[in-house]
Amino acid sequence: MINYLLMLALLIWPFGQLLNLQLPGQTMVIYPLDLICILLTLSLLVTKPRRLQVIRDPLSQPLALFLFFAALSLLFNLQFAASGGLVVAVSYLLRLFIYPSVYFAVKLSSPRQVLLTVLFSLGFFSVLGLLQYLIFPDMRFLKNLGFDDHYFRLIGTFYDPNFAGAIFAATALVFLSLSQWPVAVTLVLLLALTFSRASYLVFILGTIYIFLAQKRRALLWVLILLGGIIIFIPKPFGEGVNLWRTFSIFSRFDSWQTGLNLFLQKPFFGWGYNTLRGLTGQRFQIDSSLLYLGATTGIFGTLAFIGFLKAALRQINFLPQKIFILALLIHSLFNNSLFYIWLYFAFWLVLGLPTKEYTKS
Repeated sequence: MINYLLMLALLIWPFGQLLNLQLPGQTMVIYPLDLICILLTLSLLVTKPRRLQVIRDPLSQPLALFLFFAALSLLFNLQFAASGGLVVAVSYLLRLFIYPSVYFAVKLSSPRQVLLTVLFSLGFFSVLGLLQYLIFPDMRFLKNLGFDDHYFRLIGTFYDPNFAGAIFAATALVFLSLSQWPVAVTLVLLLALTFSRASYLVFILGTIYIFLAQKRRALLWVLILLGGIIIFIPKPFGEGVNLWRTFSIFSRFDSWQTGLNLFLQKPFFGWGYNTLRGLTGQRFQIDSSLLYLGATTGIFGTLAFIGFLKAALRQINFLPQKIFILALLIHSLFNNSLFYIWLYFAFWLVLGLPTKEYTKS
């Protein structure tokens, strides 16, 4: 049952925002991926042997501590959360709890089958992204649906070039570390089409990290390739493809300042996980997962999450797996990308992948 649910989740993941269920009279959106992760969580808890496997996992305790403080932050701010929509806040907290089930499900599933399905899922996601760029380059109409407007940028099924760029940067680094050049170069091309500077930076830093770890000079040619693609790729009129644009930089600085101010106002338990809508009455974003945690869960939740990350990184000995996790973490310093559900899913998925099977595949 767990294996089938995991395969279904992997097959649904590439569709991103294309599949959503809008509840009548609610601003909350439910995705099929949410429902599958709920079933995965219940499947892990239904029998005693599975529960014991979850409890005995080395990451269970630090994860439980973080989830405890995240829930506590919302409990201490119930009145404030209600002003911004308690149902929405609780639903996002629920996602925080159910998506780690992917990590445990991977460990209980067939390694080879999981890896093959992951590769298919990534390939399908990439194809959908390329088709969007070639066939629907003008996606400015999405602004009417509450998304940012983008013109001649690869945004894929996430409807966001930064989040799509995070996946392309992280997976390109994985294939580079495995010396799978054709796949890596293809992903670099897709990365370039996003015009996401945060994703470019992640890829550059990751390539340097791999170079220092493996001492392969050929890796530096990939950086030259990325630069060449960015320079010569067609750039129709628009601020989005202008790499020297400053509006988004100052907007990000303002967002960081707001996040820091919110943290300083409630430093211990924050404003409650995903309650910031109550401040403005509409969607509100802090462009950093770390600052977002600080503002919403306070110092206790943030330190608990950092403790979890330290425990997670200690158990990773395989470079491709580590570089993917590090890439997402670095990207999340410039965008609240880690808690975007498709990237949050990918984080837990890769964290649970069996490292020995990488080399065999």
